[in-house]
Amino acid sequence: MIEWLVTEPNIVYLILVFGLWSAVTAAYVPGTGVLELLALGALAVEILILQAMPVNWLALLALVVGVLSFLVIPFVNQRWARVAEGGLILQAIGGFFLFDGPQVSWLLIALTILVSVLYHRFALLPLLARTRQQNAVIDDDGHLLGAPGRVSKAFEPVGKIYIGTVNVNGEQWTASSEKPLDAGDAIVVIERDGLQLTVEGLKHKHSVEEA
Repeated sequence: MIEWLVTEPNIVYLILVFGLWSAVTAAYVPGTGVLELLALGALAVEILILQAMPVNWLALLALVVGVLSFLVIPFVNQRWARVAEGGLILQAIGGFFLFDGPQVSWLLIALTILVSVLYHRFALLPLLARTRQQNAVIDDDGHLLGAPGRVSKAFEPVGKIYIGTVNVNGEQWTASSEKPLDAGDAIVVIERDGLQLTVEGLKHKHSVEEA
């Protein structure tokens, strides 16, 4: 039974994809150690299994590159996330031609591609955004002060102040202002309290300075 499991192409493919995506997840949530060990364990087992199978090494390389292209996302602007998802084409091609002989099911490959897209967009990217924001609060307190940005969602009156959403350093922040601000307005950060910023519109700032 065990011998069948480790030579069944669909099972081997799933173990490989699981190990690679565990490595990607570890890059998005660094420092836990658990995900790193899980990825290393799965990939170590996979290497031992692949040695006993008729592997198409070029296809294996394509699959690995396709998945690991997502590793660059935590280190670049999130606009490149959609570009990295193009690596899933390599994952699909690599999976289909992974073995010389028995093939991985196309249905299984399609399912893993779909799950990979959903997992990346709705789990990893939001997790990365939260991690970056938390790290900013802990580590970069002085860095955000004076940082420029733009209004993402127009500020609306809440009591005596105005509340809206701004984009600063590629991240979305809830922010308050003494003046109403429209979407697209340039702003500068003048204070931060936890996860909320206090900002000032650059037009208003320049008008005060000129006066």
